[in-house]
Amino acid sequence: MTRTKKLAASVALSCTMAVSMATGAFAAAGHANVAAVGTAASNSTFGVSYQASYSLGQTHAQIAVLKANLKAWRAYGNNGSLFTGVQQITSTNGTFDQATKDNLVVFQKAKGLTADGIYGAGSRNAMHGAIGASPKGYVRIKDTSHYINYNDTAAGLSADSKYKLDHSYVTPSTKTTLDQVAASYFAAYGKKLEINDGSLIDGENTPEHETHMDGKSVDIRNAGLTEAQAKKFIQIAIANPNVSKVLYYKNLGIVSDKIEVRADHADHFHLTTLK
Repeated sequence: MTRTKKLAASVALSCTMAVSMATGAFAAAGHANVAAVGTAASNSTFGVSYQASYSLGQTHAQIAVLKANLKAWRAYGNNGSLFTGVQQITSTNGTFDQATKDNLVVFQKAKGLTADGIYGAGSRNAMHGAIGASPKGYVRIKDTSHYINYNDTAAGLSADSKYKLDHSYVTPSTKTTLDQVAASYFAAYGKKLEINDGSLIDGENTPEHETHMDGKSVDIRNAGLTEAQAKKFIQIAIANPNVSKVLYYKNLGIVSDKIEVRADHADHFHLTTLK
């Protein structure tokens, strides 16, 4: 199957939800169940016709997916208690009605988003985190006490305005490695790392990140870091046995075969893991 057909199929088919009783996580039956957003650039690349956002009164096939997402999230665990006085979504068509807006507002409030009832990239990212299951077994990067997922910040969303894709997925082992590296860095400086641009949920290729497909590569922003802090990050990273490579525009005096000097990496580190 071609990349275009694979991506279109992965986000537009089934809306079936499943709850994983073994893990207690709110999981999904594959990737096909999260309502997709897109731009002219991403639609052209992948051969789809998604909107950048969906709002009251609009009609689109992805709104039917959104309704299924919201109904499943409302029904999961104790989430129903958040919807007191909010009418249930009863229709299954692709029209964005008042019930869809009202239920979306509750979801947005619960996820700390702007509760405007408009489904865009920020709400899509949050829905991925709540519902999306990776067919590759990847996990989504979540904010912790020692790092943030820059893809979910207002600045990160703005920076990705051309394609509006969610590069937030890594292998479980890479996630553990990020936790370890970031925790050590935070212990040294009290500063949260900004994790950026992992893989897509299904490991598909994208125009921005041809090498970010296997869940083992992420970018880490160096904005606001002094040279000493940048050096400390590299030292912590290369000391981790699961880190295979750190790309940066200079080695800062560190000698290691894990460091690759790349002139095009002046504004971020690129970290690759073994598994």
